[in-house]
Amino acid sequence: MEEPRSSPDIPRKLRSAVRRRSSNLIPALLLLEGDRRSDALLFGDWCRHVDDIADNRSLAPDVKHAALESWLRALAAEHEGSLPEDFLEMIRRRNLDRELLREIIRGMLRDCGLVRFARFADLEPYCRRVASAVGLVSTRIFGAQGAVAERYAEQLGIALQLTNILRDVAEDAAMDRIYIPLEDLERFGVSEAEILSGSTSPAMTHLLHYQAERVDSWFAKAEIAWSKLTVNQKRLMRPARLMSAIYRELLLAIHRDRYDVFAKRYRVSGPKKLALLLQLMTSGN
Repeated sequence: MEEPRSSPDIPRKLRSAVRRRSSNLIPALLLLEGDRRSDALLFGDWCRHVDDIADNRSLAPDVKHAALESWLRALAAEHEGSLPEDFLEMIRRRNLDRELLREIIRGMLRDCGLVRFARFADLEPYCRRVASAVGLVSTRIFGAQGAVAERYAEQLGIALQLTNILRDVAEDAAMDRIYIPLEDLERFGVSEAEILSGSTSPAMTHLLHYQAERVDSWFAKAEIAWSKLTVNQKRLMRPARLMSAIYRELLLAIHRDRYDVFAKRYRVSGPKKLALLLQLMTSGN
């Protein structure tokens, strides 16, 4: 039997320690100027690093906890010398809220044990930690300020995370994770075993449709906040706007297929992302 690997150390330099992979974030960051783009990519590398710890199947849960707890400690001002040099410099340069960074870690810790949420009221705080907090930190890196910009980041973050949850039902089930609230399973007569085995049925379709409608409602809330941003705020928040367009395209495809998430892995193609990018750059909104 293979021995679990030891806890990943905090690297001295983050940029050289993380293998950057293709993601929806990359085309969005093309909309940023050089220094802000570099910092946003570095922040994305950090998010990928801690997420990989939580998702690493070769690490025992206690090892994952220990690794993430070490990041929590390092983000405290008195222990900041433990942080990667480039990451610490970026935190200082952009005056990032370390408590928001710690909230992201706390969300990742939730992924390390048994993943079940009794109600949406339990799932929403998790989404705020792993997605809205990311959006709020990104907003600071983008240079946008103000309560409305922050509200847009918070609500869009929840919409994006709920889209991920719907898209990744099968992938998460393979790791014994169920992010759909158990109260929703009960409402539609779907068991945990059916989620974990990928069983399809009319009840499952109704359950997933209900989740998709919830995602739609959070995108609608974000749209209200977007409409209240100033022209300059909208310009600065264009990376987030592109993320919104990509994920709404993803959600639309899932809707069209009647939630075939157990049989298909939904992605937005490179040419479609480019088309959305060009549309955003020429729309003036």
